[in-house]
Amino acid sequence: MQRFLISNPGYPNPYANAGVSAQPSSLVRQAADVRIPYTIQYSVSVERELQRATTLTVSYFRVLGVGMFRSRDINAPLPPLYLTRPDPSVNVLRQIESSGRQVTQSLEISFRGNATKYFTGMAQYTLGYAHNDTNGIGAFPANNYDLSGEWARADFDQRQRFNLLGTIKPGRLVNLGASLQLESGRPYSLATGLDSNHDGLAIDRPAGVRRNSLNGPGYVDIDLRCSKDFLLNSTKGEKGPKLTAAIDAFNVTNRVSFDNYVGTLSSPFFGQAISARPARRLQLSMRYQF
Repeated sequence: MQRFLISNPGYPNPYANAGVSAQPSSLVRQAADVRIPYTIQYSVSVERELQRATTLTVSYFRVLGVGMFRSRDINAPLPPLYLTRPDPSVNVLRQIESSGRQVTQSLEISFRGNATKYFTGMAQYTLGYAHNDTNGIGAFPANNYDLSGEWARADFDQRQRFNLLGTIKPGRLVNLGASLQLESGRPYSLATGLDSNHDGLAIDRPAGVRRNSLNGPGYVDIDLRCSKDFLLNSTKGEKGPKLTAAIDAFNVTNRVSFDNYVGTLSSPFFGQAISARPARRLQLSMRYQF
């Protein structure tokens, strides 16, 4: 199978004002010292019972990822001109390596229990940090000969998160449930959109810019639930059969939460999102328990 490379393709005709060149075959191999990645984890927690069935917990977690997988083109065009490959008979010589590393740490403060006799729930705040220098086994660095710019925020890094789950029981009339989720934005990378080092990948970044240097917006979600139990055998009460009718509302405020932002400078959609999380949804349900 012959492979062709279209440099700077146009739209809607990709061949307009673009160079088309036939490419030799590409190969994949493992590095001689490749090994299975592993993690080192440790944590410390302090828990205090504030009152009966109500606790406050403070925890610290740290996880070190060692020997994380990455891919690297060891036949990429040589610096400083990036014009010729070391072996012209081969296009991309993708080498799978286990040279990546990752560090995640977080401080969690959790409250669980009965705030009042009508409200039971859980609240958790997390202050986190996650850095690595690889996005996984299928990811290539922007510069195959200089990995220093790859050490940056991980794709899943979120500085702060807050979750609240609770149930309210105002007597025997109905049961109410609520969920609140707050999250800091996730990072994404800035790219020029050009293949300045001629390695066939348009993931080059401006000079001095690290991976995941841009940050997306935060996320807010509120869900509510209202349910009613109908006892079908008054003599057995709660132990007898019952029918539960419920209505759930997801993303109650119908907030638009954009996702997947474009970080390519040459794109007309630079800085814009190309997807969004689900809009408001309503769900009706019936459950029979016996």
